[in-house]
Amino acid sequence: MNPPVEIDPAGLRDRPGYHDVVDFLRREIALGRLRPGDRLPAERKLAAQLGVARETLRQALKVLEAGGQLRILRGAAGGPVVQQAEPDAASLRTELVARGGDIIGFTEFRGVVEGAAARMAAERRSDAVVERLEAAQEELAAAVTKAESRLADSAFHLTIAEAAGNPMLAHAIDDARVRVFDSVDLMPFEFIKESSYLAHQRILEAIRARDPEAASEAMRAHIATTKLEFERIIDAPGTAG
Repeated sequence: MNPPVEIDPAGLRDRPGYHDVVDFLRREIALGRLRPGDRLPAERKLAAQLGVARETLRQALKVLEAGGQLRILRGAAGGPVVQQAEPDAASLRTELVARGGDIIGFTEFRGVVEGAAARMAAERRSDAVVERLEAAQEELAAAVTKAESRLADSAFHLTIAEAAGNPMLAHAIDDARVRVFDSVDLMPFEFIKESSYLAHQRILEAIRARDPEAASEAMRAHIATTKLEFERIIDAPGTAG
């Protein structure tokens, strides 16, 4: 059995309640930082890492288990394991259609803020940022599952957000991605890796060249394509590819 993954509590607010822990772990799953099959630390260690009481953690784990995001293994070698939630397809379609306006709205918001972040990243980037973006591209090229693709995709976009050098902008991008993907990624569609890779490469080359206008335009075009893909998913769930 694989060892437990390390949990970085960055992004979890001070003195969290169980609902904050639920939101935090759902965020980590939505961004691909926690993937199906990942085993979380034992209860005592996880509570300490997150800075919460064990009872608070137990409440949060019960919610996530009921929602299908976690499976709790019993016994000495047990503990919480991330799994792909499998909600009722009809219910999910109803929810997705009901939230369609929000999903498209947040995607449009991403186009604005991530376009600005790409511009600022091109102006401010370091060699280390370029290396991290190249590494994310290598991970995307090697990805064989949707979860692996999402992790590499998140690494690429959040590296640019961080490179922009504005924590408020980075937080807005992180939040918008979660609000989109926590629903969309439950749908049975294939991550369109090739088009994402090519779009990322155009963004990377513009940032490498320190060309703010080209970086911003490449990012806006990438997210405009993503918006069209989401509209197809919402209109006909399960048929996008």
